[in-house]
Amino acid sequence: MPAPSGRFSGLFRGLVQDITERKRSEEALRTAQAQLAHMARVTTMGELTSSIAHEVNQPLAAVVTNGDACLRWLGNDPQTLIKPDCP
Repeated sequence: MPAPSGRFSGLFRGLVQDITERKRSEEALRTAQAQLAHMARVTTMGELTSSIAHEVNQPLAAVVTNGDACLRWLGNDPQTLIKPDCP
C-alpha cells in the first residue's frame, strides 16, 4: 500500500536535507585537511630555512673568528713574535 503523499514528501525532504548536511560536512572536512596540509608544508619550509641559515652562518662565524685572531696576532709587539733561540 503506497504511503500518503504528505508522508512521502516529508520523507523525501528529510532525505535531501540529510544528504545536504553530509555534503557540507564532507566539504568542511576537505577544507580542514587542506589547511592542515598547507600548515604542515609551511612548518617544514620554516624548519628547512632555519637549518640552511645555521649551516651558512656556522662557517661564516668561524671565518670572522679566525680573522679576528689573525688581526690580534698581527697587532702584537713584533718582539714577542720572534721565536726565541734555543740552546
